[in-house]
Amino acid sequence: MTSTWQRAEALEPPECMRLLASVRLGRLAWASDAGPQVLPVNHSVLDGNIVLRTDLYSTVAEGTRSGTVAFEADELDDRLRSGWSVLVLGQAEHVEDPKEMADLFHRMGEPWAPGSRPLVARVVPSQVTGRRFHRT
Repeated sequence: MTSTWQRAEALEPPECMRLLASVRLGRLAWASDAGPQVLPVNHSVLDGNIVLRTDLYSTVAEGTRSGTVAFEADELDDRLRSGWSVLVLGQAEHVEDPKEMADLFHRMGEPWAPGSRPLVARVVPSQVTGRRFHRT
């Protein structure tokens, strides 16, 4: 029996952001008083930032109020043993300017979760890393 080895290739930040823009679902992570929190969220990549919509009083709203967060998304094919993974570290903030918020609402996709999602949160990247996995 022969072994199939994985090869990981580091990705440059522009390629990482392009890949993030190609998927609609990622995971937002932050440290809370109760410990680490990680939740799936719909997102868009706009103007070099990750933006998402959420409810005003949601767990995601609390996690993005301000501070350092991590955002991760990936696309993996178990059968082919290939794919990619991108991790962004950055500062979260809520968009407060009504004009900017209206512009972002217009440019973003609709969230999957039902109900009103009037809050726009933004992650401003400070570090972007990624890897592509290949079957050899």
